Amino acid sequence: MGLALMIESIMFFSGGFLVASLLGLALISVVHQRAVRLTERQLTDLIPMSMSEILADKDHLRAEFAISTRRLEMSVEQLKAKATSQLADIVRKTEAINRLKSELGEKTAVTDEVQRTLAAKEAELAKAGNDINEQRLVSDTQRIEIAVLKTQVEQLKSQVADLEGWVAERDELLRERDATPLMAETLRRRLT
Repeated sequence: MGLALMIESIMFFSGGFLVASLLGLALISVVHQRAVRLTERQLTDLIPMSMSEILADKDHLRAEFAISTRRLEMSVEQLKAKATSQLADIVRKTEAINRLKSELGEKTAVTDEVQRTLAAKEAELAKAGNDINEQRLVSDTQRIEIAVLKTQVEQLKSQVADLEGWVAERDELLRERDATPLMAETLRRRLT
């Protein structure tokens, strides 16, 4: 039973395939004839029928060529105008750049001069700083020397005071010595 069912299914399938193929062949011939008719119609539409149609086509082509030529000329004129405008802009910008370069050169020269002046002033300030440091050192040395001299003066004053005291004592002693013979003479006279 299973084998018979399978054979029956294969036969139905084969029969359906055969019918579909026949229908496909019929449709293909109809579609082919339609395509041939459409192609013939397009070709007849493209081929001019008379001399006037050929001239009209020629005139039409000339008109299209003239229009495209005019459009091209207008585009060229626009491009020329644009190029001229851009060249003018380039010239203006080049002049501006040259002017700015000149100003920059002048400002650079001024800046260089200022820098040289600043460098000279810095050198002068450094020299003045060194001079001040040297003067400070000399001043400090002189202060130390003055302090030492003041100490020596104080010592000398003390020594002078001591010497003056000794001189006063010596003078007193000398007076007493010189006065002693006078006093002795005076006493002797009194006694006599």
